Amino acid sequence: SLYSSPMNITLLIPTLNGGGAERVMSTMANYWAEHGQDIHLVTHDKTDNDFYPLASEVVRHGFDISKPPRHLLDTIRHNIQRITLPRRRLKDIRPDAVISFTVRMNVQNLIALSGTGIPVVVSERNNPLAQRQPLGFELLRRHLYPRAAALVVQTEAARSWALDFMPHDKVHVIPNPLYIQHSSPRQETTVPVDRSIVCGMGRLIPGKGFDLLIHSFHKAARDKPEWSLLILGEGEDRPRLEGIIRELGMQDRVQMPGRARDPFDYLRSSTLFVLSSRHEGFPNALIEAMALGLPVISTNCPFGPSEILNDGIDGMLVPNGDVQALARTMDYLMVHEDERKRLGNHARESSGRFSLETVMDRWESLLSAITSPEHRTTQP
Repeated sequence: SLYSSPMNITLLIPTLNGGGAERVMSTMANYWAEHGQDIHLVTHDKTDNDFYPLASEVVRHGFDISKPPRHLLDTIRHNIQRITLPRRRLKDIRPDAVISFTVRMNVQNLIALSGTGIPVVVSERNNPLAQRQPLGFELLRRHLYPRAAALVVQTEAARSWALDFMPHDKVHVIPNPLYIQHSSPRQETTVPVDRSIVCGMGRLIPGKGFDLLIHSFHKAARDKPEWSLLILGEGEDRPRLEGIIRELGMQDRVQMPGRARDPFDYLRSSTLFVLSSRHEGFPNALIEAMALGLPVISTNCPFGPSEILNDGIDGMLVPNGDVQALARTMDYLMVHEDERKRLGNHARESSGRFSLETVMDRWESLLSAITSPEHRTTQP
């Protein structure tokens, strides 16, 4: 590690209750805690709701201020608490640096920590063009982000967006770290062993395009009874997706077992992985499937897939939202096992650049730069 003495790093995120950003932050916290750094993790949500396990060395602070407001006064009170409570706690912790994830949290933390001299790194964890914020937060973001010590985005495409209002030297591209748990004591995956499986994974929301995946699978697998479709994840789109499955008469060929804390056993049992999203920030599921040597197909959606995949070499890219093209590519890979092997082998190799060590080294270089005495004296 870069540091002669342990560094106190405090991580902030609204909740640890599932989701890609939450998983990345818990992975970072655990990695640093296990490497001897002094790690605090603060959420607006209470700790009982945590979904991701943290190392015992991580000091966990949870406020109970994430409940939906009942009326306007509640909204105002919550927003004030989301600034005053973390500010008080962080003044006690006195971290060397703070890392904050997600737009509203970033805005609230930049307000909370103004004048404390604590360097704040804010990070955008999604596609800011696809996921619009209420106007107030859009304006505050443009106004406050330039005061952060750094802004971390996950893709070059997101960097171009940020350069519109950020000083160039403050914008850093750091992809998500790839962290694959080695097989847990076998969880009972209900995956049928004698079938070939197309796997999709993510929150069940319209942006993830699982409706496109179901329609494409229906077209591609009509004449292939040995194939089934597995969709891992949970969300408000479930009833609509189940409706589509019933309409197409595919109840016996599509499984939606919900959210898996350790999805890797399911991925290992799959034959082909498909990312059908309409937009992404940085698709973790895609690099995880690649690291396990699965052949992958992805929509060329903004942002991420085109910076992760080399089309035809370590995966296949299809036009965003195009059911016909997705069905044709699935059909091709279902039939050609040699192509699946070739793509899967290349995918495993190319996923190495997202390894946990590689990505955490980049975070550490950034932190050592913004906490250096030279940097501190030159900051406004």
